[in-house]
Parts: sequence; C-alpha cells; structure tokens
Amino acid sequence: DAMTKDNNLLGKFELTGIPPAPRGVPQIEVTFDIDANGIMNVSAVDKSTGRENKITITS
Repeated sequence: DAMTKDNNLLGKFELTGIPPAPRGVPQIEVTFDIDANGIMNVSAVDKSTGRENKITITS
C-alpha cells in the first residue's frame, strides 16, 4: 500500500488474557507518551481485567 510502504516498525508487544467478548465490547486504553529526549512509552490496559503491558522505545 502506498500509504504504509514508508512506515518503520518501532517495536511491538501483546496484551494477552483478554476474555472472549463480542466485537466492540473489550475496552482497551492505549497511551502513547514521548518525552523531551524522544523516548516513547506505549502502554495498553484492558479496562475489565486490569491487565497491562508496556514498551519503551529509545531509538
């Protein structure tokens, strides 16, 4: 796709243990934070279970 060919993967993680539910029911809160040094923190929380995962990207 012309829109995605120049994208670069910065990192990835999985948020596991989300209980089965109909599409649109799970509430996942994703937060992106970039500090003054260009370090990006990404976190995701399943609002129903409290399960959380996060990643820090430094380059």
